[in-house]
Amino acid sequence: MDASTLAPKLAKSYSAGTVIFREGDAGSEMFIIVAGNVRVSKQVGTLERTLARLGPGEFVGEMAILTGENRSATATVEEDARLVPIDAAMLEQIVARSPEVAVRLLKRLAFRLKAANDLAAILLHRDARVRVVRGLALLVETRGVERGEDEVFLEVTPDELAAQLGLQNQEVTDVLGRLERGGMVQPAEEGSGYVVRDLDRLREFVDFITARETLGEIG
Repeated sequence: MDASTLAPKLAKSYSAGTVIFREGDAGSEMFIIVAGNVRVSKQVGTLERTLARLGPGEFVGEMAILTGENRSATATVEEDARLVPIDAAMLEQIVARSPEVAVRLLKRLAFRLKAANDLAAILLHRDARVRVVRGLALLVETRGVERGEDEVFLEVTPDELAAQLGLQNQEVTDVLGRLERGGMVQPAEEGSGYVVRDLDRLREFVDFITARETLGEIG
């Protein structure tokens, strides 16, 4: 979505650290990011989990404005930003005048729905290995930051994974240890997070586990 063609005059400046909206707030606006960086996070138990980092051309806060429900996550400016606030009436005008914007919005909503459905499917599995491996694969798809030809960085801790996947911390730690020994993941040098080192092997492992489940060998 090219924010510069929508309403550059309406862009407002937000300094790093500014909370645009909080989880649970009523929402009457969405925001187009013209410049800067915004982090979207959600509270999971006592932990704050990063859902996404968004940059120029992206939009944030669209779910509340479309559904009329309270905010499902918190949005915080990580890097000084310029954002265009858009209310429901303005959004209707933009969508009516720009089919491209409508398509982008629909694709974004479809992507979010798929991710939610995928997570729901993961939670149905009783095997901790299945949950962790498929959970990592989902994070690679939705939140991964590419590094090099076949490496992806995930800003996630074992505690966050456990909370997200409905597992005990030790179960997640054990599976991550096995993946680390197998050369598929390793703790990130900069601290909180993991680097998926071999995407092909991780995907093959997911396919292998899924195939075994289909044959009734796991459960």
